[in-house]
Amino acid sequence: MSTVYLVGLQSNGTRAWFVGTETRLLGPYKTPVQWPLFDNEASKLVSLEFANDALPRWKDLGFRCFIAAEKYGPPIGGSDSAPALTERPVDHRSQFASLSGGGVDGKGYFIHFSPERKKWYCRAIDIPSMVAEHRDRETLWADKPEDVANKILELWGINIAVPFDDPNAIARAEAERQQAQAAQQRNNRTPGMIPGDR
Repeated sequence: MSTVYLVGLQSNGTRAWFVGTETRLLGPYKTPVQWPLFDNEASKLVSLEFANDALPRWKDLGFRCFIAAEKYGPPIGGSDSAPALTERPVDHRSQFASLSGGGVDGKGYFIHFSPERKKWYCRAIDIPSMVAEHRDRETLWADKPEDVANKILELWGINIAVPFDDPNAIARAEAERQQAQAAQQRNNRTPGMIPGDR
């Protein structure tokens, strides 16, 4: 089941996000209605089914709303929503920038190179610890991968942008371990014996 954000547009054009409902009594007969509650910072993911059901009812109540796959993403689906924008796939060269000191030796971040701008960069969505709550942070740019890594630590902080192990280094270490284990097994065989004769 996919989850989405219900985004309301305030009178000044800024966004507010659905956080829950409350029951209000409306009309001359005091008919109970589930009234949506929006917040300009907090947000709550809902199922796509809930969003598709709620959106037309809330529009009837006078709310300007749309569905978005990401908190700050473009509208998707719905008759009053703009069509979803498609993101151009980016196939930029990457380099792992490792950190040193402060207990993070060997950990770091993947930094990408943009041939169009001739600069290195890192997006919040490139760091696993930032994807859930901090994916809307601005992309950081610099002339060298190390400078981008330093900007990450300076502007985002190590508690938000948690450095991670280089997956390529982990794979290399595992391959080396397996090769050493295979060499050890070859050395332990007794000449002239067939495996299973022991």
